[in-house]
Amino acid sequence: MKLYLQFLATALMAGNLPSGDATSRSFPEEEYTFDDFLVDFNKHYDTKEEYLRRRDIFHNKLIQIQLHNEQQEHNYTLGINHFADMLEEELPTGFDKSYHPAYSRTATELAEKRNLRSPSLLQPHFTPLPLDIDLNELPKSVDWRMEPSVTTAVKNQGGCGSCWAFAATAALESHIAIQTGKLFALSVQELVSCVPNPNACGGHGGCTGSTAELAYEFISLHGMVEEWKFAYRSFNGAKINCTVLKEEAAKKDVMVDNAVVSVVGFSNLPTNSYKAMMYAVATLGPVVVNVAATGWGMYKSGIFDDDKAEERDVNHAVVLEGYGTDGETGQDYWIIRNSWSPLWGENGRIRLKRVDPATLDDPEKDCKMDNHPADGIACTKDDSGNDITPPKVKVCGTSAILFDGVVPLGGHLLHGV
Repeated sequence: MKLYLQFLATALMAGNLPSGDATSRSFPEEEYTFDDFLVDFNKHYDTKEEYLRRRDIFHNKLIQIQLHNEQQEHNYTLGINHFADMLEEELPTGFDKSYHPAYSRTATELAEKRNLRSPSLLQPHFTPLPLDIDLNELPKSVDWRMEPSVTTAVKNQGGCGSCWAFAATAALESHIAIQTGKLFALSVQELVSCVPNPNACGGHGGCTGSTAELAYEFISLHGMVEEWKFAYRSFNGAKINCTVLKEEAAKKDVMVDNAVVSVVGFSNLPTNSYKAMMYAVATLGPVVVNVAATGWGMYKSGIFDDDKAEERDVNHAVVLEGYGTDGETGQDYWIIRNSWSPLWGENGRIRLKRVDPATLDDPEKDCKMDNHPADGIACTKDDSGNDITPPKVKVCGTSAILFDGVVPLGGHLLHGV
């Protein structure tokens, strides 16, 4: 994460408001130049060396885009966007693996993490989902974007590893709207600034990464204010103090001033379960999913797949908003909402190839290994100073979409709203 924060603080911040109609234009790659890119995305660099470095990256990306789009075997296209001068590892993410039990080195550590997830803080707010799911009873397609007043506009996390907060907020906004008929734009900054992360060095997640579970635990205790009350100010990675909740109140079940919504709890979906993911998004609403976003940077449109990838590095939290089948190709897909701005992808979203493992001769073909389990873990050493080396983990579905899902439960308005 440190690799990209310094650069994003200048280049991406400068490009936050593209000039002209860049948000709606399609850029012809065969004629497009770096100078065009600088103007369209309002990019600036502090030194000549940085300018030359970013220009080289841009030219390499341009070649990659052209070669990909010339091939007929793909169901998706790549295109120029505000990430065209950035390396893959510089893309903003923020999922903290240290919280997930699957990335535990020993049975003892696994037990300790499960204690963190349930009996200590999280047990009162954890609700399991039914496992006897019949896919034939679910709709053939679900698209929460098309429901009136259920989703807010796609946002931009910028140079802060706050995907977890954006994903948790977007999913909750939709669940509140589904359950109450009222759509609020809620404060992502409240979560970034106020949610504690017991597994992160320093005791805070913020721009260094966290999880939706910790966000919903906080919201269940303290509620959530609207965006206009505590606007997003961590775009460039800055640490913003928690101004809506005093330190002594944070230790108690005290609602923040002017909180408008809360949540009873959440449900973790069974790991790598296609049935559970389908059931949750179809019957409950949008789902926070932790994914391997490798290869997403220059995505433009179509149904993305990572069939040729040898591994998947889970590093990013997004929102599953539905599923369907492409009318032209017959390919099934998932609908994913990202937090990389409407400039990216299909108006801020990506469609991922959807495969029911039950239709494969070997269901394991839909799975790959996360061979980089230490990526995204805030604490790299244990209390004794020894290096933390968590195990490799099996993750299933395109971009590991089936690996880990979280659903907010019992979203409700607070008294007087």
